[in-house]
Amino acid sequence: MDFSTITAAIDSTTVVAGITACAAIKLAPGVARWGYNQVIGWFR
Repeated sequence: MDFSTITAAIDSTTVVAGITACAAIKLAPGVARWGYNQVIGWFR
């Protein structure tokens, strides 16, 4: 079985972009909550 076409389609930039996207999705709720609290703090 020849997997060269599959492995050729997956390069390091695709892997890094996927990991970065997963990290951004994981961090987004915390950052949004922090930003919301910062903005609300300005009006108190």
